[in-house]
Amino acid sequence: MTAPALVLLAHGHSDPSIAEITHAMRHELVERLPGMIVRAAYLGSPSPDPLSVVGKMARTGVEEVVVVPLEIGCAWNPSEEARDAVERASAGLPDVRIQLSRPIGPEPTLLPLLDQALRQGLAEHHVTELDGLVLSTAGTSDVRSRAVLARRARQWGLHHKLSCVTAYADDSGPSVEEAIQTLWHQGRRHVAVGSWFLSASATWARQAEQALGHGATAVSRPIASAPDIATLVMQRYVVGAMDLVDFGDLLGDEADEPQLHAIGA
Repeated sequence: MTAPALVLLAHGHSDPSIAEITHAMRHELVERLPGMIVRAAYLGSPSPDPLSVVGKMARTGVEEVVVVPLEIGCAWNPSEEARDAVERASAGLPDVRIQLSRPIGPEPTLLPLLDQALRQGLAEHHVTELDGLVLSTAGTSDVRSRAVLARRARQWGLHHKLSCVTAYADDSGPSVEEAIQTLWHQGRRHVAVGSWFLSASATWARQAEQALGHGATAVSRPIASAPDIATLVMQRYVVGAMDLVDFGDLLGDEADEPQLHAIGA
């Protein structure tokens, strides 16, 4: 059985340095999974979308694909934009089985990477005092994802024994300005912003500019690519690949035979 191909699905941007992050992650996965096809596709960009990327692979004989969204703000369901793009690819390529996996999501294993990025930001801004944190994210309309993001903010704050407030770039929660003001009302004046973003997108840039304009002492760069993120991608891929398995085909004639079912006491 040939392993399904893996497509990394990222949010596109005209800045080539953002695409470099995705390509670095692709190379990391290729090194870990020699012989497996790994490609990158993008949303909202002139760069190749899932339909064109999967279509090109289909012409080389690929029949199954797992698409992993590189979204760290969505806990369970990919963004609507990702779902729509994969649906278009499936409709345009009916002979290819395409499985959209869970996104990377706000996993706790990303918190050390956030710390590392913020330490660099504090050093760049020559910050020596810190008494408040803001977790800045793109935002999501999914209530469960916002709850998980808020949990990560609490975990991050408790780890550093600092008050931490979550800020959203959309209208799903407090803005970065409101988050900073909340901490100021608590008497905290040395507030730094950790960026819950994978790449330096336009959304991240606006959040960073607003944070510095409203009194943040430092803003971290995005988390970017790292081995831990590649590990999360592999985990999502494995589950997606299992969802593609047709157990009826694997069982053959046994699938039509009566099955014994265990009944709990």
